[in-house]
Amino acid sequence: MFIYYKLFKGEKMKVFLNFFMVFAFLFLANCATNSSSQNIVDKTPQAQDPWESFNRGTFAFNKVFDKYLLAPLAKGYRIILPTEARKGVRNFFSNLKEPWTSINAALQGDFKNSGTSILRFGLNTTIGLLGIFDVATSLGFEKQKEDFGQTLAVYGVEPGPYLVLPLLGPSTVRDALGKVTGFVADPVTIALNKDGKENWLWIGTAVNGIDFREQNLEKIDNLEATSVDFYATIRSLYLERRNRMIRNQSADEQDPFQEFDIE
Repeated sequence: MFIYYKLFKGEKMKVFLNFFMVFAFLFLANCATNSSSQNIVDKTPQAQDPWESFNRGTFAFNKVFDKYLLAPLAKGYRIILPTEARKGVRNFFSNLKEPWTSINAALQGDFKNSGTSILRFGLNTTIGLLGIFDVATSLGFEKQKEDFGQTLAVYGVEPGPYLVLPLLGPSTVRDALGKVTGFVADPVTIALNKDGKENWLWIGTAVNGIDFREQNLEKIDNLEATSVDFYATIRSLYLERRNRMIRNQSADEQDPFQEFDIE
């Protein structure tokens, strides 16, 4: 995400993005909607990959980056920090995503989950010591992940072609648009930019990436070792996961992307 931040740091780009946000919401307001996400017809699971050659090149680059930098950092992270400390870091960053989840749930007409996310943020920020402890879940308020890519899907926007992003990994055109919008419009990002603490965005993105890799060191490595075509396997897992998220269905325990949130 810090890559997007540098790209859009200039004042002219900020004006453009503000215009884009207004246009996007006007577009959504005029789309034919279905208030129940369970009834959404989404074509995401069927791999639309017309850019496969380009995607495989990016995928190969990401594998090199993972082999020589990300995976070694994740292994070191595991050695240095004990399990409970890593869990606290994970909870802290997860808590910061609650405001954006609440906004997207509301945009999707899911006001119950929107309220739950606000409640979770309040409980974990206060009683949970800035989110280090997930008090809300222990009280029965389960975390629900919502992002702008899901919001676009609820309003009928097609996923578009599958797309592998440098460093960020699997996506679709719709989800990539959602990522950019989420990074610009996330209340936490706006607050950090306002206070002149942009560097924390870089730090947060890096820590999230390392933490995700640490959680899935064995799972991803085993998946690659047992896959005939690792690229196709990752593509299938990602697209199926996004489809489940849009329908608010529970995650597959074997899916390494079930905890993956690159917003």
